[in-house]
Amino acid sequence: MAPLAHAVHRTRGRLRLRIPARRHDQAFFDRLTQRLCNVPGVLRSTANPETAGVLILLDPHSGSDPIEAITETGLLQVVEDRPNLSPALTGIRRVAQRIDQAVGESTRGVGDLRTLAFVLLIALGVRQLGKGQLLAPAASLFWYAFDLMRFARPTHGGDPGER
Repeated sequence: MAPLAHAVHRTRGRLRLRIPARRHDQAFFDRLTQRLCNVPGVLRSTANPETAGVLILLDPHSGSDPIEAITETGLLQVVEDRPNLSPALTGIRRVAQRIDQAVGESTRGVGDLRTLAFVLLIALGVRQLGKGQLLAPAASLFWYAFDLMRFARPTHGGDPGER
């Protein structure tokens, strides 16, 4: 039976897995990273046996689901772990998803909630800069805005929590 792997983080171009049962097994992780490169949509993979972690870089234009593709190879049995959110955070996530969908529909797929937040943070940063508050407030707003864009996706839709 294939080892159980937990998908702990996932974006359009990356997938991070944890395989706790194989922690410290250098030979296993060496074989795994070599074999993962043959999975459709996988560009590269690296592993850290000390943390039982595997980072998989994905082709963002691949139409296949990487978790499904990896599981089908028999290399790993991958399960997606969803964090247990408090009821308040679950409600906030639902509202964010609705806003994201509305922004996407109103802009015909050009924008999303992340884009809207980026524009807002840049505008606030410019405002703070105009008030002469360059160091902390403006710099922080610019930092947050560009941090949002670091995880930008080329297409829209899906769960805002997975971006």
